[in-house]
Amino acid sequence: MAVPSTYLKTRKRRLIAAILLAVALAPGTLVRTDIPDRHVLSLGMAELTELPESERYGGFTREGVWELASPNLDFGGYSALLVLDNGERLRAFSDRGTSLTFARPESPGEFESSFAHVWNRGRLSRTVPDIEAATRDAATGDYWLAFESDHAVIRYSRASELEALREPPEWRDWRVNAGAEAMARLPDGRFIVLPEDGLTGLLYPGDPTRDAEPIRFHVALPGGLVPTDMAALPDGRVMVLMRRVSWGWPPFTAALGIADPNGLQDGDLLEVAQLLDLDRLLPPENYEGLAVQQQANGSHVLWIIADDNLASFQRTLLAKLVWDGHLPQAQEKAREGIPRAPRIP
Repeated sequence: MAVPSTYLKTRKRRLIAAILLAVALAPGTLVRTDIPDRHVLSLGMAELTELPESERYGGFTREGVWELASPNLDFGGYSALLVLDNGERLRAFSDRGTSLTFARPESPGEFESSFAHVWNRGRLSRTVPDIEAATRDAATGDYWLAFESDHAVIRYSRASELEALREPPEWRDWRVNAGAEAMARLPDGRFIVLPEDGLTGLLYPGDPTRDAEPIRFHVALPGGLVPTDMAALPDGRVMVLMRRVSWGWPPFTAALGIADPNGLQDGDLLEVAQLLDLDRLLPPENYEGLAVQQQANGSHVLWIIADDNLASFQRTLLAKLVWDGHLPQAQEKAREGIPRAPRIP
């Protein structure tokens, strides 16, 4: 039987896209940024002017995009982001086990950037420190890091002292390079975790470093997107940062979605509704880190950081968006009483 030409073209597109993604996500394989030759603490922030024409779309407003750069050996590869000190500082974590703490671009105060290694990982200190997700308790300052390749989660104190380490047995079935990709602590103390494939998820009744049995649920994401990070909103919903391989250079497209894990039961389907195609407001990049902070007027500041994969053709971009908090009318109706998606056995 002859194979339709449309089928061959589709296979060709997928093959090329897969090759582009492999190149982009494997730093040092083909194209790599020049290796810095000195340790310095300087961090440059250059505000971008060549941006998409629209500044506002769907309740989101772009307030700035900056390219971060530093000759520091530990700079780059950021895949998780936290807001510190009521939004005055940000802390990014990389998939090489490093962190960068810095003042937000428009901060009125002065604060030097700080580079550090996440050395204190207990019995995992000799393994590859692939940090992919971070979340924080603003009341105590404690924060949690998810290590993808180790299938482990560690709780650190405000002073970055190791407080607890656990390798949840329910993470062991995830592939080494497709483990915990997004994690958020909800306002009621529960934790939600999504692996990189975004097909399933876990909802913990409390701190995942403790021996607690999670709820297991299925996930529905729009348009072939996969999760790269997640942040909790004050009402218990979560904002989800998502990515998809696309045509272009760099070969990524990104989006923001929202989901409501409140009332989630074992075996339920959690639907992530897309709120924004990020290409409408931001230049294409490999966005992997998200942090959200509510403002006094009810709106939300979203900080988004890109993972440059240590590749010369990618950039470490930091974007600031403000979301007015309103959902499209169809999603508001769904939230007000249309039945939930059916449970999946």
